[in-house]
Amino acid sequence: MSTKRDKWVAPGRLEFHITAMTSPFARPGGVALALLAGMLCSACASTTPVVTPESAPRPELRGPVRHVVLVTVDGLLPESYLNPDAHGLAVPTLRRFVREGGHGDGTRSVFPSLTYPAHTSIATGVTPQKHGIVSNRAFDPLDKNAEAWYWYAEDIKAPPLWELARQRGLRTALINWPVSVGAQVNWLVPEYWRSRQPEDLKLVRALSTPGLLESVQQQVPDLFARFTPPLDSASVDVASHVVRGDRPHLLLLHIWEVDHAQHHDGLWSAAATAAVENADAQIARLITAVEQAGIAAETAFVIASDHGFASTSRQVHPGALLREAGLVTVDEKGKPSAYRVAITVGGGIAYVYARDGEEASVEATARALFEPRVGKPGSGIGRLFNREEIAGRGGDARAFLALEAEAGVYFGAGLASYETAPPYRATHGYDPQRADMLASLLWLAPGVRPGVRHDTQLVDIAPTIAKWLELDLRQTDGHALE
Repeated sequence: MSTKRDKWVAPGRLEFHITAMTSPFARPGGVALALLAGMLCSACASTTPVVTPESAPRPELRGPVRHVVLVTVDGLLPESYLNPDAHGLAVPTLRRFVREGGHGDGTRSVFPSLTYPAHTSIATGVTPQKHGIVSNRAFDPLDKNAEAWYWYAEDIKAPPLWELARQRGLRTALINWPVSVGAQVNWLVPEYWRSRQPEDLKLVRALSTPGLLESVQQQVPDLFARFTPPLDSASVDVASHVVRGDRPHLLLLHIWEVDHAQHHDGLWSAAATAAVENADAQIARLITAVEQAGIAAETAFVIASDHGFASTSRQVHPGALLREAGLVTVDEKGKPSAYRVAITVGGGIAYVYARDGEEASVEATARALFEPRVGKPGSGIGRLFNREEIAGRGGDARAFLALEAEAGVYFGAGLASYETAPPYRATHGYDPQRADMLASLLWLAPGVRPGVRHDTQLVDIAPTIAKWLELDLRQTDGHALE
């Protein structure tokens, strides 16, 4: 093994020396130096010497698992690995997990089965009612927040895995993970956008660990061309870079192209099939990075999705009924200017809320709008959940009503017309007890016996990882998978 010594001096500060190690299994010197330089730049405001990843204290873990890599493939259907031949799928990585590890034959999501509530339940082990991320979009009845989502980690009301790992002294990474802006981790690239234009790359760079994306871009010159929003390959480029450079104890990665293709092109379309196969290939790339880092024998992999999918052909807007009844007032541009009852939609579920202080006077009126339409041909409303039923499913306790769309229908957020042309061919967000909302779950870890489990839930993932990494997860709605 040889070493190469370079000097980096912070102006007016301490002098630091960076040692890059080269061996058949060492991280590439340029990558390591770029990562360390980013860390050192953030330390320029302090005279405290920087601890490099090579020499950072690493707590001893007693079990065979010392590293966990969790990859969520947004919208991946269990059929993709339970019966890939029926859909002509080339998915050697998923087949390997089924053959060598454990897997669920359909995993219960959360209420409603949406990306942000589900991902936060994956990370905390509790239902949306407890962790507070009850939908994708933040509650915004007067549409003042420019369609903002629940992007910020400070909104999570239950301790996520990365906080528990940090308390344990473990090194952590979040790459394109929902609800992670501001998360206290060693390596962060949050999922965040505003305009969905190339300018968003500046936002993501500003919110990410300083220097991280730039150091990856030095090794992968076309990275930023694939980063608004980040294609699966770009996210895996970053995750692989972090794995090879720092060997974090916990890495959470979210990739989303499968979800996008199924929404826009339909289930088992050519685009959806290609996206599933690409996700399989990207997971294989990350496994290779773990092997290159020399930690494969002590790494547990978890592959999960956040929800299932249902084919759709109609879109209805229940908020239009509130406007017609005078419970929502709109301005000359059609935007809400006042409300007594608010509605938040997310695919197959719509939450209905009373304005604070008006619960007694408006809840019965709102019920009278929706109840006669349940199951009525053409209404698009298939079911109502009352406050007790919402609570029993772990949903938003603030809502006094939840509507579920009937088969083939999903809800839109508009107020002008009750029904409009649907932009999606398939979607999710329905009651997780529906068979078509079941999510995927596979795991491959040292000591895990191959086999199938029939009772898995997304809230089982956090306690399983907590057990492997000896984290102090005290409250959970799930159970560690044996």
